[in-house]
Amino acid sequence: MSDKIYVADKPTLDSVNEKVSAILAIEKDEDVYGFVEHMDILDPDERIEYIGLNKNFNPITITMGGGYSLGDWATFPLLVNNKPYMVKSSGIVDYQLSETNYSKKADGETASDVANTSYDGGAFSWLQKIYKKEYIVGSDRYVKFSLEPRDGYEAAGFIDDTNNELEGVWIPMFYGASNGASQNPKMLTVSGTQPVHSQTTAQEKTLIDNFAARGKFFGGAIINTIHDLLLLWGKTSNIQDKYGYGNCNGYDSTLSPTYGVLANAIVGGGQFYGTGADDKKHLNKILHSIVLGSYQQWMRDPYTACVSGKVYVSKNYKYDISTPANTYKNTGVVFAETLSGVYPHKYAVEPGFGKIPVVPCEGTSATGGCDGFWVNPGITAVAGRFGSCSLDLFCGTGALTLNGTATDATWSIGAAVLLLPPAGTTPSVAA
Repeated sequence: MSDKIYVADKPTLDSVNEKVSAILAIEKDEDVYGFVEHMDILDPDERIEYIGLNKNFNPITITMGGGYSLGDWATFPLLVNNKPYMVKSSGIVDYQLSETNYSKKADGETASDVANTSYDGGAFSWLQKIYKKEYIVGSDRYVKFSLEPRDGYEAAGFIDDTNNELEGVWIPMFYGASNGASQNPKMLTVSGTQPVHSQTTAQEKTLIDNFAARGKFFGGAIINTIHDLLLLWGKTSNIQDKYGYGNCNGYDSTLSPTYGVLANAIVGGGQFYGTGADDKKHLNKILHSIVLGSYQQWMRDPYTACVSGKVYVSKNYKYDISTPANTYKNTGVVFAETLSGVYPHKYAVEPGFGKIPVVPCEGTSATGGCDGFWVNPGITAVAGRFGSCSLDLFCGTGALTLNGTATDATWSIGAAVLLLPPAGTTPSVAA
């Protein structure tokens, strides 16, 4: 005799879902930091709801053209410990830079190596490890952060390719540039250089590998974690409007071969510097990094791939652009049709990696997720992050393209170095 299968009717299922949602909502009051992204709400300022320890916090505010206030986040450890450094290629600190003038060491007087193209290492800012728990209930995406390990929380972006949990990562303060050597070419991460362009993914990887054994592409899970931290601190999904517009509209057809991509340069003002919607042709910075705030080149992200419409991800910086479907995690997200310059408003979640856009995409440059998205399901695509200076409001820290191959090499595609410290080290321990 076969077993019977009972299927509940819709009212019963709806009742069960409401009860599950109510149970999960209790977590709003636990002692962690976090937010709910109400994905059905398109207004970016109403979309993010504070929960947990920051329930009554005032968010960060940026004064366009100079100045910022951290609000109630001023004592948050990740922001307190986010300092600029010159870091050796080993991932070990050399010395701290002045927070307001990177051309000087922390004493404000001694000249630094921030523009030294012969320096064995580069300029980086420290992002301390944080644990994240992320899940979806109905149309709500819950994102929670803990400074301490907790059940169900993962150190997304802080796991190296041998599965060591790191105390933090080194964020590039400048775009990656080539030293131009014919033998042993390597990436530079210093001021006064022109961002690398017109290189394939494999060529970029050679530059990064020659820069440092623990050098990785600035992509993957850490970008999703940083984007969520910016949502947390800013309490809006319109990242450009909150943190600045950068060089998202600086394209100039007469400036071959870089077409408006600005050279790496020191931007003053501390951790954050933003320019407004009427000024989209200047370098901005977030967490001391012009890479995060300027949006002038797609940053290659080989840890996010799309194979015949199926999205695969590497959670720990393992690199495989030839057979990502064999090596990376299958997220279960599938795209059947080409998407070109759309704005997502809904996402799926891959634990330990972060959010991935899903269809339909009903946002705009000022609603929903506010950042652009592209997919070509007919190829094996290697991701790009942030946008380029010809894309204007499509840009942002959440912008994602999955419509280019690993061999694409144009002026609008570059790369930056994420430097992983040795396991167990921090700036204070290493110095």
